[in-house]
Amino acid sequence: MRKAFHVFSGRIYKVGIIRYVDVPAEVSREIAGGAANVAVRGTVEGVALRTTLVPQGRGCHRLAIHGEIRKKLRVDAGAVVEVALERDEESREPAVPPGLAMALRLTPRAQAEFRAMTTALRREIVRYVTGGTQEATRERRAQKVVRLLMERAERKRRRGENEVTELKSERVKE
Repeated sequence: MRKAFHVFSGRIYKVGIIRYVDVPAEVSREIAGGAANVAVRGTVEGVALRTTLVPQGRGCHRLAIHGEIRKKLRVDAGAVVEVALERDEESREPAVPPGLAMALRLTPRAQAEFRAMTTALRREIVRYVTGGTQEATRERRAQKVVRLLMERAERKRRRGENEVTELKSERVKE
């Protein structure tokens, strides 16, 4: 029978500006089941955590220790912390605010671009739109997001056309 939470201790180390704890191999195997990026939830020294394990290599994973957690615990690289983790099966999909949902519904190409993005990027976009304190600001931000998504779709379309043109010109040269 599998344990719900896997508890282990690990030393925090720094890679660039991010602090990590290595997840022990046996915990990685049990939680990840061979997957590369794995959604998890749990605690670090009792402070709640919801994040994604990232591959470290050889089937093992790393756990990023977010800045707000480090600040609450007053720890940094070199500190040893106790971690309790379990796989997070809950959806991470953001709740799209009505103004943005309507704007996306009216522009199918922008909606397709939005859906093609990662969940994390969609969450950031929703955070940006809902971060406005006034309704007019949120509406303006929703329209801006749709405009940028349309520009992104157009750039992708042009890149695709350029690739086709290049292939055709290569065939002519042969």
